Amino acid sequence: MTLGQRISLYRKKLNISQEELGARLGVSRQAVSKWETDLSTPDLNNLIGLARELGVSVAELTETPEEPAPPKNTSKRWWLLLSVCVLLPVLIAGFLLYRASLGQVGDLALPVSDFYLEWQVPRRDGREWYEFLTLGTQAEPFPFHTSLHLTAPEKIVTEGTDLHLAAVHHAVCGGLYVDYIHLQADPEQGQAAGDTICRISTMAPGFWTPRGISVGNEKSFVVDAYHSGKEDQAEGTLLYGLKEADGYSLVPHDYLYIWSAFEEGRGYQTIYFFIKDGLVAGISMELMQDMGDFYAAANNTSTFPVDENGDPDFSHRQDLPQEPVDATRQVYIAWNQLVTNENLSAEERYAYRRDVFTNLPDMDWQEFGKLGGIDSSGTIFALLDWLSQQEHYSSGDIYFIQRGYAARGIDGAYAEDYCYLLSRALFSDPVAYAKALARSTADDEAVQTLIMGGTAYGADYYPADCETAVSALDAAINANALTAEETGWAKLLRYYLANPNDGYYADYPKTPAELEN
Repeated sequence: MTLGQRISLYRKKLNISQEELGARLGVSRQAVSKWETDLSTPDLNNLIGLARELGVSVAELTETPEEPAPPKNTSKRWWLLLSVCVLLPVLIAGFLLYRASLGQVGDLALPVSDFYLEWQVPRRDGREWYEFLTLGTQAEPFPFHTSLHLTAPEKIVTEGTDLHLAAVHHAVCGGLYVDYIHLQADPEQGQAAGDTICRISTMAPGFWTPRGISVGNEKSFVVDAYHSGKEDQAEGTLLYGLKEADGYSLVPHDYLYIWSAFEEGRGYQTIYFFIKDGLVAGISMELMQDMGDFYAAANNTSTFPVDENGDPDFSHRQDLPQEPVDATRQVYIAWNQLVTNENLSAEERYAYRRDVFTNLPDMDWQEFGKLGGIDSSGTIFALLDWLSQQEHYSSGDIYFIQRGYAARGIDGAYAEDYCYLLSRALFSDPVAYAKALARSTADDEAVQTLIMGGTAYGADYYPADCETAVSALDAAINANALTAEETGWAKLLRYYLANPNDGYYADYPKTPAELEN
């Protein structure tokens, strides 16, 4: 058993909180939490004070065996006493000076906040040195006054959103994941450049919250540190969340604890503690902006109050209303399973993939983006990127991709990205692409025209692939491998591909019959 575990054990036997123990010793609750989680060690004075308050000897607390003093030889005892009197003050002074140098966080003071992650940085001189990263606006650009360095290419999740000249970045730095908004300067709008961290996550030990919780801690540590036993908004509220509540998952887990609080200047913020087999498997904290109050209260469907032991109170549990799942939500659910669940069977992957493609024509892309939270544009572009990166498209996939171009909410930058998706489907099988166009009825002519123009616009960026597609269509036409209707659409598709016009196809023939005339 470690020193921290013994401190926690004796404290709980006396039924006193970390805060009360810290008050007795004149230290913060955070300090006690770090002692109990072995993130730091109490100095000599605090060790003596701990033993006194916990009702045990220092030897018992530290598990140091006490050897009986020799019964005789008083001269040695006098020498020992003299040595202690002379050396002990020197040792204590040196130790206190050393401790005074510990706990520093770079050259910055710790923020007055409950929403940052702290970690220890090794130094050549052996001293303890700490760094931290907090949510909200940063005084310096990435790496934000820390020694963080990228261990994977930094990814721009989205840019050009309704945040004006803002870009959302995703940075992987070893065991730390950082999402931040980089706001570019816009003098005309009076907008200064700056960075705001909106999410910090980790699945690795060695990073801890201001209350001393890190990956690997027992769930009781989370409850002890964050559960006040009352719904006090100023101090924060701890909730129990069902597995993957609201579709959000950082790491495989059994359930999660959600702690939300409001801080002046930052608004609502939330910490997620993902619990697996009774241990913290991942920590994520988010800047919730105006949505934090929603997460701070139990809804009794996916989040619940907790009792004094941190167990969920299901006494007011309500079943989720069984509303029909529309096409947009079906795509979102299936796509999330495909990209986050590594344990799917081949049959499950096939079923979820089919759900994504078959619902593309009937979904609403703007509503789809809202399902992803505050970064709606990033959610939309992420799905478009996933669709474009598929290694194989069946003839059915191609048909639904084509019709998806006429779905609600595809406009602007989304439409341009969808044109790229159309071209990828075309290049995968040009003949199947022409056959899919022929499957429509006369009522779909406007949609077919839209598809034809979008396909040509996207394919124009890849002249070599476009030339290969035209050759494949020529070969099928000349070999009489298509029906009469399919041949007509293959020729019309070929015409659009061979005569690119930078997206302006208003004067082009709309049907195979118009092309013949």
